[in-house]
Amino acid sequence: MNKYYKPKFDQEGKQRTPAYIGTFDTYCAEDMLQVESIRSYVRGMNEELKYAGAVDSHGRKVRFRTTVKARKPINKVLNKRTGNMIGHTYHGDVIGGMANAAACDVYIHRNHIWES
Repeated sequence: MNKYYKPKFDQEGKQRTPAYIGTFDTYCAEDMLQVESIRSYVRGMNEELKYAGAVDSHGRKVRFRTTVKARKPINKVLNKRTGNMIGHTYHGDVIGGMANAAACDVYIHRNHIWES
C-alpha cells in the first residue's frame, strides 16, 4: 500500500474508495437534488477542463465521470434454483436497477480517454 494513501471512511466507519461521495436516499427529494447538483458540477468541471485543454503527464485528456450505483433493494425476487428471496445479482447489482433501489451511492471517477 502506498505510504501516502489515507483510507476514506463513511459515517458508519465503513472503509470507502477515495472516489466515494456519499449515500443518498432515493425517496428523499432533497437527496436526489444533491445527486443532480453533483452531476451538473462534474459536467461543468469537464467543460472547463476541455476549454483549458487539460492533459495529464501522459498527454491524455483529463475528464471525470459520475457513477450512481443502486443500493438496498426494495422488492426481492425468488431464486428458482435455491428458493431464497434475493435482491442482488451474482455481481452485486440490485435486481431491477435504480427503480428498485431505496438508496444509491455516488462516486466521481477519472474518465480515461484513449485516443490514437
